[in-house]
Amino acid sequence: MCTTRMQVAAKQKTLNSSRQTDLGNKAKLVVCPEHVAQAVSRWTGIPVHALDNDEKHKLMHLANRLHERVVGQEEAVNSVAQAVLRARIGLDNCGRQPIGCFLFLGSTGVGKTELAKALAEQLFDSENMLIRFDMSEFVGSGSVLRLIGAPPSYTGYEDGGQLTEKVRRRPYSVILFDEVEKADPAVFDAILQLLDDGVLTDGKGRAVDFKNTLIIMTSNLGAEHMAEAMMQGKETMEAARGLVMKQVHKFFKPEFLNRLSDVVIFEPLSPDKLKEVLRIQMKSIIASVADKGISLFVSNAAMDVIFFESYCPMYGARPIRRWVQKNLMTRLSEMLINGEVDEGSAIYVDATEDKKALRYEATKMARKKPLLPPLDGMHDLEDSDDGAVVEVAPIAGRSGRGRGRWYIFLPGLQIVVLGFVFCITRFKKLN
Repeated sequence: MCTTRMQVAAKQKTLNSSRQTDLGNKAKLVVCPEHVAQAVSRWTGIPVHALDNDEKHKLMHLANRLHERVVGQEEAVNSVAQAVLRARIGLDNCGRQPIGCFLFLGSTGVGKTELAKALAEQLFDSENMLIRFDMSEFVGSGSVLRLIGAPPSYTGYEDGGQLTEKVRRRPYSVILFDEVEKADPAVFDAILQLLDDGVLTDGKGRAVDFKNTLIIMTSNLGAEHMAEAMMQGKETMEAARGLVMKQVHKFFKPEFLNRLSDVVIFEPLSPDKLKEVLRIQMKSIIASVADKGISLFVSNAAMDVIFFESYCPMYGARPIRRWVQKNLMTRLSEMLINGEVDEGSAIYVDATEDKKALRYEATKMARKKPLLPPLDGMHDLEDSDDGAVVEVAPIAGRSGRGRGRWYIFLPGLQIVVLGFVFCITRFKKLN
């Protein structure tokens, strides 16, 4: 009898232990709404979850992060960052109108398009979230139908509108209307409705919501006044800004300008700012080279040659980019194709003796890890001697591109696995 009682007690203890284990597993298998929101945000880039400390810090320092790509233009960067902050918190426009509607004015090569790309990357983690339209393609009388879609029985009805279809599929995006002054007047009427209501009705009668988009329009109106003022001084620059705004008010309708969040004038870039642009472009090239396991070293003298040969104040940063692509990138590509360098090699770029051209030297490094500081040491270009060769590249093979992206799908995989285990557990209990 005593033995039987001991066996029953042992059985009861084992049963209680298994029940506690099942309860513990059941608690672990609970999927909260926050988990689903986090998975959706990582998959789609749509910020459906509540603001956490990391995102609050990101929003508060959005202007500084934009300046990592956009040189100067404090007024434009701060204005856009403040509009995004108000919209993300939910205090602007009661959620009906777009996040912000901006008109960027200025000459070519001052950073208008670059700021739009930087915004798409910072807000939605990819430049692919930028929807760009070259408005010089919408000069005909029927151009507005290409944006919102043709009505029934018209050509292109099945395709839908170029603007409305893209926003319907990607409601969280940055929309860029480049050189908007070239568009047909009917296009401005459609944009006016978009700025006012935040909704456009396409050719099929579907309402497309634009409240989660950021709209940027660029224009070169009055750019000649800014270019002339750059050569004469700050006082002339203030007068030039007035001339630009006068021309803008003459071209655009008052009801159109009245619905914009802000009209921002981009000032021409000074030589010091253009040097910063050159450094940023060098970072991009060096990151591409580092992906192939090759380190790149550049001297101050080489940077001076690149800047001297490509500097053109009238056209801003674009001549620098073209010169770098045509000369530096072409030469590096030739070295890779000809087998002059391979993985683990180092390329040294310096100026020739006459300081008018670049010379390239490729060496095989004893180890793939460079000896000099990586990309964070870019300031060494300013502190070192003119003849010193410094590295401005990331450590070869550690540029960060393509690394760590697999974890984006981890939350969704966890949810699927946990749900599967939970179903099996419940099925066993029922049986």
